[in-house]
Amino acid sequence: MSGGDGVGIVGGGLLGLTVGLRLAQAGVPVRVYERAEQLGGLVGSFDLDGYPADRFYHVVLPTDDRVIGLARELGLGDRFRFQPTGVGFYDDGRLFSMSSLREFMSFPLLAPHDRVRLASFVARCQLVRDPAKLDDEPLLGWLRRQCGRRAVEALWRPLLDSKFDGRYDDLPASYIWARTRRMSRTRDASGRELMGWLEGGYQALVDALAARLEALGARIERGVAVERVLGTPGRVEGLVVDGREHRFDEVLCTLLPPAASRLFDGPLAAALPATPQRYLGVVCVILRVPESVSPYYTLNITDRRVPLTTVVESTHVVDPAAAGGTLLYVTRYVEPTSPDLDRPEDEVRNEYLGHARTIFPSLARTPILAASVQRARVVEPVHPLGGASLLPPLHPLPGLTLASTLHVYPEVVNGQAVLGVAERAAAGLLERVGTPQRVAA
Repeated sequence: MSGGDGVGIVGGGLLGLTVGLRLAQAGVPVRVYERAEQLGGLVGSFDLDGYPADRFYHVVLPTDDRVIGLARELGLGDRFRFQPTGVGFYDDGRLFSMSSLREFMSFPLLAPHDRVRLASFVARCQLVRDPAKLDDEPLLGWLRRQCGRRAVEALWRPLLDSKFDGRYDDLPASYIWARTRRMSRTRDASGRELMGWLEGGYQALVDALAARLEALGARIERGVAVERVLGTPGRVEGLVVDGREHRFDEVLCTLLPPAASRLFDGPLAAALPATPQRYLGVVCVILRVPESVSPYYTLNITDRRVPLTTVVESTHVVDPAAAGGTLLYVTRYVEPTSPDLDRPEDEVRNEYLGHARTIFPSLARTPILAASVQRARVVEPVHPLGGASLLPPLHPLPGLTLASTLHVYPEVVNGQAVLGVAERAAAGLLERVGTPQRVAA
């Protein structure tokens, strides 16, 4: 290393803390800056009237070996709970289940021939090992050829409309390939999806990461906002925090480009790579009610008279006793310009609750024990056609590493994929700073 103070990390979420752990284990000095008082970012939890709840719903699959392995390393390996869950659809004012192979083969939204084609499509997705050709394949045309026009109009179009807020014409086929491949590998013999929960949620993993980091001598600054990145057009040299310059051998920024760009000014900003990807925001109304409302963990909404993306009853996986009852996440993914991101909370809560009651009439007779509106303007990158060639480098400048969920591709964003980015970023940083000594994990 040169004359700086190890590695400065901007962002105390799962990615930043995991990279910090790998560096600290190798003897590299680490300092993490998180602007919020609580670590975790989008995977963190909050207090919902006396009980902890995830800000946004998260799930762990049995195939998430990185998540499970990290939890075991931190002493949390015995705190996973996996069980089969149900999947439903809401269409034309009615609920339909697609939770087993039998229900799939009798699914009423598709004709028998279309169900056979859809099943064949899912099976073929498992056989595609290299999605490079799908990166330049327009999604809708690919789905029409693979599944048929009727399946696209009845199923795929409304699902894409609900997920991408009506804008999905520029998506590559790799999006559906990645999602189908991930979920299909977790089904049990009956075809039901197996999903899991880490006791305490991802917040427990984040807190364990922070504790291990600090035990290794790393410094974690909570409630501290980085003002800007320090350096010249040819090299990053440190960070400015509270008006003071902090010199580092390397800087890791884990913020997505719209947020990260505010830290770069002048000639340094001009040296950064352009990122043509767009982003989705999310609005989530979280309700706690006394008892189960939905028979499904995930409800897909193909009836577009209801402008939601999904309703998730997370306590089909999360222990209801730990949540204080049944938790419903009434969710809509939106463009970052959506007015729902700025409207008064009571307006959003009442409107989304009304949509949920349309789907589940029993909710109108159920007392609401607690409610919260959680929103994030930039939460998930949307990769267009040719997305692989548009990904920015992890190390765009000497002294700088940019690693965020933007680098999750062709996978979909989840904890497993984020830890994959963390592994790559940590390996690159260790090559750049060297490994002064190896510290036992």
